[in-house]
Amino acid sequence: MDMAASDHLSMAPMYFRTTISVWSVMCIAMMAPSALPMIFTFGKVTRRLSPGFSPGSQAIVLALFVLTYFAVWGAFGTLAGATEWLLGQYGIVHNGQLQSRTVSGALLVLSGLYQWSAIKNFCLLKCQSPLGFLLDHYHSGYWGALRVGAVHAIFCLGCCWAVMLLAWVGGAMNLIWMLAITLLVSAEKLLGVGRWIARVSAVVLVGLGVLEIAIPNFT
Repeated sequence: MDMAASDHLSMAPMYFRTTISVWSVMCIAMMAPSALPMIFTFGKVTRRLSPGFSPGSQAIVLALFVLTYFAVWGAFGTLAGATEWLLGQYGIVHNGQLQSRTVSGALLVLSGLYQWSAIKNFCLLKCQSPLGFLLDHYHSGYWGALRVGAVHAIFCLGCCWAVMLLAWVGGAMNLIWMLAITLLVSAEKLLGVGRWIARVSAVVLVGLGVLEIAIPNFT
């Protein structure tokens, strides 16, 4: 084995851990702004429906809800990071960005089609109204907080996973691109016209995907 191959193998575990860590932190940071209304609402509902709990216990309940929510997104980030590392071994992804125009275009089209899907719409409706979600899914106590946090995170994941994977199109290290994705996710969940934002973005994403595949040097 030559020196270059030996160095590559020795760096592989560190690169694997770094990629997973970056994706996990990135997912949590990108979802945090749109999660704040749900977190505040959960805290208010807990204080009202758990009068027998001390303020300290209520704070623990809220913390468990928040930690569970972000743990699910951290797990998604771990999976995405591991996938990026694997794709990187075959040169499909380099520095957090897809190297094939065809694959980038296909991912744009896939994400756009999902934006228009019934599953996306169902999950988005669950994420848009914190109080409405809690009226349907609230459970009190410590275990209840874990359950509600997990359920909310799953709906949120169902709403946003396809858009999050677009990080590979513009580059996971491209801060402007990641900010644009964060703003799209936040606008869908926080604005009253989130359903229409999702549909407009669907058309744009599919169009960009087709152009990316069909036109040389489009980007």
